[in-house]
Amino acid sequence: MFSDFNNDGFADLAIGVRFEDVGTLFDAGAVNVLYGSAGGLQTTSPDDQFWNQDSAGVRDIAESGDEFGSSLGAGDFNNDGFADLAIGVPTEDVEDVGDAGAVNVLYGSAGGLQATSPDDQFWNQDSPGVKDTAEESESFGYSLGAGDFNTDGFADLAIGVLGEDVGTVDGAGAVNVLYGSAGGLQATSPDDQFWNQDSPEVQDTAETVDDFGYSLGAGD
Repeated sequence: MFSDFNNDGFADLAIGVRFEDVGTLFDAGAVNVLYGSAGGLQTTSPDDQFWNQDSAGVRDIAESGDEFGSSLGAGDFNNDGFADLAIGVPTEDVEDVGDAGAVNVLYGSAGGLQATSPDDQFWNQDSPGVKDTAEESESFGYSLGAGDFNTDGFADLAIGVLGEDVGTVDGAGAVNVLYGSAGGLQATSPDDQFWNQDSPEVQDTAETVDDFGYSLGAGD
């Protein structure tokens, strides 16, 4: 996944390492970031980065089997000129709900991706304003796609929830959409969306283990 996280005119590369062990925590997951330069990607100036849920300032904590970095989505969610990075954590437990899934968001700056100013975010289906609720093995964050869906200048984020049950249909799958704003991704204004194959006017119908949202692609 590449974008310009420090707005220096060179594209940068984020690399998911979903089975990375963090200390003694197996498969907690991580993300490496290499920054661009006139000579291409490099690791010294600007310095490369290594992110996980135990990195300073990052919300939540690293746990075995979280698979942080399984999916990535880059876009300027707060339209400040610096690209931001959404990181899928599809096997994150939400409270006592196993593998409900979550998404961490790191915001760009002149120094590259960071977790304090603007503050990072941690989204799941139990976050305030987000449609639906966190349920077992839904894998919210399994896939990510970023684009400016309402052409207001802020990038928006589509989040695949491939294990979502639709009514009584097991594993039909769904997609949550969070819209960008001056404060970054949010779920109220514009209102977030929740799509599946039983949504009004969507072609086809929700069926068992369809995995709607397994992959996402955004573009004009």
